[in-house]
Amino acid sequence: METRIIKLEEFAGEARDRLTRIETRLDHMATKEDVSRLEATLLRWFIGTAVSLTALAFTAAKLIH
Repeated sequence: METRIIKLEEFAGEARDRLTRIETRLDHMATKEDVSRLEATLLRWFIGTAVSLTALAFTAAKLIH
């Protein structure tokens, strides 16, 4: 019985260490909200750049012609 208790206590200590390492890694992971916010920002920049380049191209074509 004593040996089983000792083994269980060792296992609990190892499991606690593992859990601590996993939680530490999870602190540095992006959440769904972070990814969604980044996607919206990138899309906004992409559309803004496309509109600006289109306006620049039409302006250049108008001035050259």
